[in-house]
Amino acid sequence: MAKQIIYALILSGLTDAVINVSDSIFHLANSLVGRFWIVDNLIALPVDNEFIKAALLGSCFLAVWFGQKTEEETRRVRKILLATLIACVFVIATTKVLSKTVFLPRPFIQSKLVYHLTDDQLVENHRLNYRLPLDKSSQDSYRDLLNGEIAKNDLGSFPSDHAGFFVTVAAGIWLASRGVGLIALAWTFFVILLGRVMTGMHSPLDIIAGAAIGITILALVQFVTRKWFGGWLDRVVNWSLQHSAMTSALLFAVLFEVSNTLVHLPPLAKFGIATVKHLLGKGN
Repeated sequence: MAKQIIYALILSGLTDAVINVSDSIFHLANSLVGRFWIVDNLIALPVDNEFIKAALLGSCFLAVWFGQKTEEETRRVRKILLATLIACVFVIATTKVLSKTVFLPRPFIQSKLVYHLTDDQLVENHRLNYRLPLDKSSQDSYRDLLNGEIAKNDLGSFPSDHAGFFVTVAAGIWLASRGVGLIALAWTFFVILLGRVMTGMHSPLDIIAGAAIGITILALVQFVTRKWFGGWLDRVVNWSLQHSAMTSALLFAVLFEVSNTLVHLPPLAKFGIATVKHLLGKGN
């Protein structure tokens, strides 16, 4: 019993230390906004604009997919990139489930007094100092917050879907091609994710947790597909080599959805399931 108490105290202390470090980094990043309208709007562009956010990553993906000089190298990189796309599905599913399980509002919401239920008791949530950026999106979100309007998605920011998803894509590109992958990783961390921290959409802890999930799942999927599904990947790669035009069209559709972090797939899946149920019910 005494050991369990000691372990709990150590874990609690470590958790507090991690949160304190995350808060310090957030305050440093957030302190850079709210000064110049143009700077804040540039920082916010990859937060709201899907093209700015993902076009470069998609370009890096296509450059590696089509840019190899030998067939052997093309086969190698395409198997890595295919496994990366598979990993993305598992990553987004994992981060979505966790974000709905863990109550941790976005930092800009934590700047206000927020309570949550713990063991049937209202507990005051951890509060953060927040500097409001001057871009329209941040201003609108904060005004909605002051009016008591909070989007459900803003109450579960841990772990970051964007960090998990885009780090997976960028790291997969890096595994296939070091040079292009470094560009993808730099864009992901210093443009896509840093902007989300500076504007109060995510804390550094959200980002680190999401990135860790992405890298872990990517490594597992790369290992599993290489060890047990190599033949299947070879067949897909062979098909892509034989049908270059169709492959290009499919990649466009896939990368378009990647730029939107697969947000359109769940509604399509629900529609498909509902359609099947309707047809079966009609047939009965």
